[in-house]
Amino acid sequence: MTTHLRQARTSATQQVARFTGEGAYHGSTRPRAEPVHEGPAPPVVEEVRPRTLERYIAEDRREIEAFEAEFPNHFTVLETLPVPSQEAIRGDEVTFCWCPLDVAIAEAGPLTRRVLEAMSAHVAGGKRHVYVDSKIQHFEPGDVPVDSQHWHVDGTIVARDSRARRLGHALLHDMRARLRGPAAPPRYLAYQSSAHCATLFAAAPVTLTLPELIPDFDELDRRVRALDPPVAAQPPASIVGFDGRSLHRAVAAAGAGWRLWIRCVETDRTVAPDPSILACYGKVYRTSAEP
Repeated sequence: MTTHLRQARTSATQQVARFTGEGAYHGSTRPRAEPVHEGPAPPVVEEVRPRTLERYIAEDRREIEAFEAEFPNHFTVLETLPVPSQEAIRGDEVTFCWCPLDVAIAEAGPLTRRVLEAMSAHVAGGKRHVYVDSKIQHFEPGDVPVDSQHWHVDGTIVARDSRARRLGHALLHDMRARLRGPAAPPRYLAYQSSAHCATLFAAAPVTLTLPELIPDFDELDRRVRALDPPVAAQPPASIVGFDGRSLHRAVAAAGAGWRLWIRCVETDRTVAPDPSILACYGKVYRTSAEP
């Protein structure tokens, strides 16, 4: 299983796609091939069990009800490292997608290895797996690091199967199960090297009315923006902690330059990434008509 990619980078070879706002991997509704499993599918663990959707199916319910969704927004700056040079970021070369932490530390470039070693001290433990994602991206002003600027949470409980289709959707995020379920959500550590494209986090608890099952983050984003909660931009070269109940969103780059982004996730879920994801990991999204 390939979970890391080593390649030289230049601004001229940066992969660019048109920004649509659809959400490339925030629960995308785009048609996609099913991943190829070399063995039996991993068991469903409580952390990702769609309990609400299971109840709807068991009771043959078709109308999705609303509930009071409470987002505690556990965003904390844990450590701030020296801000790296643009050359150090560009030359780091290795990026990761759902790579086990010990493998990532062994394979990483010098800058990423230093960050991962610092992150290791903040791993809480108690989850079955610790995975690493990372990207090295070159932005022009206005570029977005992912194909969405919606408020969202990471690690949602997603069903993309006949249960979702039975309620009329290609996929459904079980928000009630994530926010009120008995299992602890995944925990995250995140690093971003530069100030020109900093992730924005909700900096105070948010409560809003939301459908229990949502097909995308459109309605959640509208309702969070209407509330206009206090926010905090991730400081450059900082390691921050948050969890699967913490609202955040991407922002467009304010200037040109390289950025290293690293996310470490503690989860009970076993992940085997599709190799095609790694090939385009680190793509940037451009709002102009032509990339």
